[in-house]
Amino acid sequence: MSTYTTGQIAKKANVSVRTIQYYDRKDLLNPATVSEGGRRLYTDHELQQLQLIQLLKSMGLSLTTIKDVLESPNANQVLDSLLVEQTRSLTDQIKASEKRLTLVEQARRSIGDLEMISPNTLTGIETMMESRKKLRTVHITMMTLGVIMDIIEISVIVLWAITGIWYPALIGLIIIIGMATYTVHYYYQRVRYVCPQCHTVFQPPMKSFFFSRHTAKTRKLTCPHCGYHGYCVEVGDWESN
Repeated sequence: MSTYTTGQIAKKANVSVRTIQYYDRKDLLNPATVSEGGRRLYTDHELQQLQLIQLLKSMGLSLTTIKDVLESPNANQVLDSLLVEQTRSLTDQIKASEKRLTLVEQARRSIGDLEMISPNTLTGIETMMESRKKLRTVHITMMTLGVIMDIIEISVIVLWAITGIWYPALIGLIIIIGMATYTVHYYYQRVRYVCPQCHTVFQPPMKSFFFSRHTAKTRKLTCPHCGYHGYCVEVGDWESN
């Protein structure tokens, strides 16, 4: 029968030496013998037990539960039930993955051969991927400016209500209008839109940008390339400063 040192059995089971030592301290995996020099030696039996422990751990069982199972009088029956349940769970996962794979294959067939995807499509996809970080920065900046404007507005209203002096409110209103104008200009200069039909990335005219209907991530615009009129996806302009 083969014997293994702590390092050897750890390598066999693809775990760390510290894991073996921890299991030993928890009385979960004891060595078969201890040499005269104090080396802890394991056999194939302990290797199989270690592999079983790792399997049960991967199934979500705690080490305490695993220890109780292994030490129970009907350990074999309990283990068999656990493995049957794990088999059922894995089978369900495989079926779910197969369904997702079928949907992906259907989606690929629906868009045709990869050679038919235009360079504009690839550019649009790449643009959206690369611009996420930039767009997040734009949104954070706009939120910050919005909070500042809210603070100014509340402050001048409170000051007006307390003192009855109106000109601070007028000054505050002028500041807010100036900041709002800057915010809109800042936003306009730092976002672009992707046409869902031809995937062209474009910047709409300021008038269309300002008055168009929009959601958090889209805006209803007319694509200058293909003439599509509808909701276009917002992306960050990575060339802006």
